[in-house]
Amino acid sequence: MSANDEDDDDEDDDEDDDDQIDWAAAFPTFTAAGGATTVSNFTSLGLIQPAANLAGAALTEHMNGKAVFQRTFTLHEVAPLWNNVRCESCHLGGGRAGLPRVNATTGVLTPQLLFRVSVPGVTGPHGEPMPVPGFGDQIQPLKVVEGVDAQDDVRGASDEGNFIVRYTEQPSLRFKDGTSVSLRRPTYTFVKTTRDLPAGTLVSPRTGSQVTGLGLLEAVPEATILAFARNNTNNGVSGRPNRVWDEELGMTRLGRFGWKANQPSLRQQNAGAANGDMGITTTVFPIEPGETAVSGLPNMSDQELKDLTVFTQTMGVPAIRNNNSPEAQLGAQLFVKAECTSCHVPAMRTGTLPGRPEVSNQLIAPFTDLLLHDMGPDLADNRPDFLATGREWRTAPLWGLSLQQTVHGHTNLLHDGRARNVLEAIMWHGGEGANSRKIVTEMSKQERDALLSFLNSI
Repeated sequence: MSANDEDDDDEDDDEDDDDQIDWAAAFPTFTAAGGATTVSNFTSLGLIQPAANLAGAALTEHMNGKAVFQRTFTLHEVAPLWNNVRCESCHLGGGRAGLPRVNATTGVLTPQLLFRVSVPGVTGPHGEPMPVPGFGDQIQPLKVVEGVDAQDDVRGASDEGNFIVRYTEQPSLRFKDGTSVSLRRPTYTFVKTTRDLPAGTLVSPRTGSQVTGLGLLEAVPEATILAFARNNTNNGVSGRPNRVWDEELGMTRLGRFGWKANQPSLRQQNAGAANGDMGITTTVFPIEPGETAVSGLPNMSDQELKDLTVFTQTMGVPAIRNNNSPEAQLGAQLFVKAECTSCHVPAMRTGTLPGRPEVSNQLIAPFTDLLLHDMGPDLADNRPDFLATGREWRTAPLWGLSLQQTVHGHTNLLHDGRARNVLEAIMWHGGEGANSRKIVTEMSKQERDALLSFLNSI
């Protein structure tokens, strides 16, 4: 177990004064968002670059892991029910889920979503959401077609069914200067194939998130994250950590990864995604979705899982750009003024991640506190996940925003992709984010443009 995996509750969590920086003042000269891992590739491949300080055997491990990330698993390897056949299909170029597509039959715009489901009012033995009998904890919309050759990518409708997504434009939100923005509210309709979801089933849509910089987040000391939780109790902001189950260690640990911080490590995050999204078994999760017993060897070997984990730990973070622009510099000041830094903490130092010196002891700018925050009723999925309530989400890291359009081909944000751009994402903030949203609505257009210029530079 790594040093930052230990329970640091009893440690002296006082932050070193040298770690605290005036972000608005530092922004004009701060470019190395990922410390020594920072890369300056601003093409469509900018979010899938190896860390700049990676070399030798470590670089070879990274490239081996990239091959697993981009590998297409055959239909004889995936479980009978699945969502996709490649990691990169949901994290294109290391970024967020792919461009929304239009259903040719219904004409409905459908983001690349998966749907977690659980039974209301009860939890599993470790506090996790209770799977739905006959469905498990995730809807698998596709199934292997019997008799089809493994090399043919043929997909059939699953017995589990799927969801149709429809959007309704809400009345426009007006800013103080008289301009407005329209938000689209999604509704989800389950379309069964052979059976209904049980009444009351809790459903949570999730879109594939950016994987860049995850190793640096894994290296942030637990004490640092807990200090954030103690310090951000002003102005209605009170982030708190999730505590989740570590399958291999057999203990509860701090959650860091996933939309609700429901995974404690990148190894378990990768193994869980392989299992839930592709039906790929590992020694961490040896049972296929919908099954109750282990059968046969894992579809992904321990070496492949190790390589994949190294890959996700050692990706380079894109450098901050255009920070010499007066508009972006004003935006950095407004970001602080709007109290966005209460949750989107600009800078912190990583600790030591054993075996990964590249991400250890780095000053980074991820713009997250890795804590859960109540985002209000509009963004609530009403589905608890360990300690996370149905209104809470982990603060999403913001680094890489400047490359979103270039890499992803879209600018959709939030857990279900409902926000079509950064401004809409801000306007969806409620709960602990409501005061920041209010401050932004009172800005002039020039100020909002400066704020967006800042956000689109990181």
